[in-house]
Amino acid sequence: MNTFKTLLLREWMQHHFGWLLLGGVPLLIMVPLLMFGQIHFGDEVPPPGLIALGFAAGYTGFLMALAGLVVAFQAPGLARRDQQDRSIEFWVSLPTGHVQSVGATVLMNLLLMPLMLLGLAVLGGLLAAMLAVLRVHGLAGWGALPWGTLFSVLLAGVPRLALGLVLGMLWLSPLLMLAMAASAWLKRWGVPVLAAVIGLGGLFLREAYDQPWLLDGVGELFTHFAWAVVPTGLGTMDFESSPWPAGDLGQFGAWIWKDTQLVLGDLASPLFAVALVVAAIGFGLVVLRRMKA
Repeated sequence: MNTFKTLLLREWMQHHFGWLLLGGVPLLIMVPLLMFGQIHFGDEVPPPGLIALGFAAGYTGFLMALAGLVVAFQAPGLARRDQQDRSIEFWVSLPTGHVQSVGATVLMNLLLMPLMLLGLAVLGGLLAAMLAVLRVHGLAGWGALPWGTLFSVLLAGVPRLALGLVLGMLWLSPLLMLAMAASAWLKRWGVPVLAAVIGLGGLFLREAYDQPWLLDGVGELFTHFAWAVVPTGLGTMDFESSPWPAGDLGQFGAWIWKDTQLVLGDLASPLFAVALVVAAIGFGLVVLRRMKA
């Protein structure tokens, strides 16, 4: 366990500056924009509570989308990082297993880093919310905020977002791990070959043999990922009765709990079991390639 913690610390020491920049630069851009820019709502200005919630959710969503792009971009290269910087001989000489080394890299970069950015996104979202209310309603707007209700929304929403992030990464783990494995074995051609196999191979199966399972399966993975990450009641939310348009934020806690139950129940899908098996195969291929380095 101590060795695994050390491997996690290695990832933090190597990449924490870039991760903190990713979480901090959008905030540095957002603050002056909210302080000195123009905020327009049209003819009807929303109450302070909805403004706070909207800006907090918007900033959090933006930063998490940015984190998702970073994860998708850097994941394939993680498997070849030690070979590229010629440090593989040093790392394999240490008394650490290949499974531990790959596991620490995957855990830190694909899960713990996004969770850290989620925490920074929430803090930045709270600051964005307070600045937006101040600009639109003045100091009186802070006094008019339903602090108790907003606290309950925060208390229910943040754990749901963290859970959704973990589950979302599990849903996409087969694609991420296959991308890592392809890059490990085929180097720079790995991702293009994988994309061709899935895209062109899927099209060929669908058109030539009427077998759309490959393309449909990939599409389903992204659908379940979206359901996990974004609280929407698994696509069944009735927006006319949801707490958002009416401003009945007091019902948010009950609604988010129901959504959490639906998302956890979604794990019973056979597709989720298949996804974990494929991800495990991809992980094994990465470990095998590292053993042969």
